[in-house]
Amino acid sequence: MFIFPNLSNELHAMQKAGIVISPWLAGLSGEGRLDAALYHTMSTRTREFAHVHWTEEERVRVLHHLPSPDRIPQIAAHEIVASTAVCLAHERTGQVDVDESLVDEAMNRVNQFVTESSFGTLLQLYMLVTSWENQNALRHFGEIPEREYVLGSWHRPWVDYSLGEELMFAALLGNVEIIERNHHRFVRLTEEGRLALERASAMLEQAGYFKQRLQFLRISQFNLYDAYGQVTDEIWPDTPQQRKDFVRFVGVKPGMRVLELGCANGPLTFEGGLAEAVKPDGQVIAVDPSSGMLARARTKQQSLQIDRVEFVHGRAESLLFDPGSFDLVLGTGFLHFTDLKQSIPEMTRVVRPGGMIGSWHPLKANLNVPFFREWFAPLFALAAKRAEPPRDYLLDSEVVRSEMAAAGLVHIEERSMPITTLFHDPVKVVNHFIRGVGWFSEELAPLPWKAREDLIDDLIERGTFVCERFTPEERIFRFPGQAIRAKRPVN
Repeated sequence: MFIFPNLSNELHAMQKAGIVISPWLAGLSGEGRLDAALYHTMSTRTREFAHVHWTEEERVRVLHHLPSPDRIPQIAAHEIVASTAVCLAHERTGQVDVDESLVDEAMNRVNQFVTESSFGTLLQLYMLVTSWENQNALRHFGEIPEREYVLGSWHRPWVDYSLGEELMFAALLGNVEIIERNHHRFVRLTEEGRLALERASAMLEQAGYFKQRLQFLRISQFNLYDAYGQVTDEIWPDTPQQRKDFVRFVGVKPGMRVLELGCANGPLTFEGGLAEAVKPDGQVIAVDPSSGMLARARTKQQSLQIDRVEFVHGRAESLLFDPGSFDLVLGTGFLHFTDLKQSIPEMTRVVRPGGMIGSWHPLKANLNVPFFREWFAPLFALAAKRAEPPRDYLLDSEVVRSEMAAAGLVHIEERSMPITTLFHDPVKVVNHFIRGVGWFSEELAPLPWKAREDLIDDLIERGTFVCERFTPEERIFRFPGQAIRAKRPVN
């Protein structure tokens, strides 16, 4: 019986090398990523790369006595390079278009990993991840028509090759079986397949793969969310004024050097008055992990002709600034996307002694509201299988205060700043919360592609019905909002 070895260390090494095996990222919006000529060139390079490195010695080490699937090594090299190149595009430009330089860098990263580990290890990682995708889909649907499985249309629609070889290999391992019913053939998991899926899930969870996958999905969603600014102001109509209130609450003063985290397309930077408040000789450094959002912010900056703001790509958990570089570190609507045990100490590190840090963010809310339960019933149904409320990234009220105290901050003050939310337009609301800011991304991430898309379509349809049944006033929801500030002690 073939069992994957424990690849946790190898998964960590792959992530450290900046290599991505993320089919969802590579095909997030269903658009082409490479032009035809570049695609052909990359296919040739990855095919040659696999031919050189997939030796008989590697085959025996990885597969033991099993026959080698002819095309999987070539496909693995191709898909890994493509996924890594798309990830680089998201990081560098916020776009999904891949150019030759990104393919070169992706190839270099893969080559370096293979040199330090082996091609067989890379192939094992690919097989682990893609077998999880395949088997997770079978677990969810129970069975998939053989044709749809081979095409990948229910769970991997971004592939442009047949999954027939993967199907035959999985059947050889005893993880799946093909059954015939009413002259139609279906693929389903065997009991051995269920056990293999459990082992793979545990390994990927332990290595942080699912967490990384979710982070990539969120960043790519923000990059592609062109309507963020317009829809945000429609759904949260009070936030323009509340951002100005927050700037006053945290104590922004003229001449300050301010670090803004999670700046998005600049609603706090510009409309919220942050850049205005540091005049005449202050400065704002605005940071966001989404290059797409930064591009929109820079466009806005050019139109406003404001030169005291600098936009920088980065994450709150690893800030590339010297200790004590800023008088104030702040942000709105960003903290709940971060790992607090890393982001708050980093904010504390880069603010000067005696300086302040501050955040305004939504908190977990009671979702047991008639219109909401009816509209988002599919999410409640998913959570009910675990006897839990739907999973989201929102924070509990005491968590931020506790982490600030743990980071050594003092004089912690907070203010209630609720966030009025209008559930007005089904398409805009669902696209904003689900495809855009990813409110329930933890709940939806384990779903196969088709199940996720079907659920989103269902939410839009249900929203149309709910908007007919409930008045606009009945569809107003108020999230608890926490504005909080704290001081770094002088000594």
